[in-house]
Amino acid sequence: MNQSDIKEEISAKMKLIRIENNYTQEQMATVLGISKKSLVQIEKRRINANWTITIATCALFRNSEIIRHALGGDALKTLESAVHHT
Repeated sequence: MNQSDIKEEISAKMKLIRIENNYTQEQMATVLGISKKSLVQIEKRRINANWTITIATCALFRNSEIIRHALGGDALKTLESAVHHT
């Protein structure tokens, strides 16, 4: 899995990750350090999260079942592998 694939996968699951953690859009945006407007754009699939937001999401929510399923177990190892094999 490369960085582009990971960004797309996490972006596609962002709303589910947020709901899984019982966060409002405002809370999730604050946690990720982005605007609510940006989060809405990601959730509606108008844009993909950038690499920094993807990494932050995977790190902060590394115990998420949705992330584990999407990235195949250990999300941080998947991210590390993608970085070192680009």
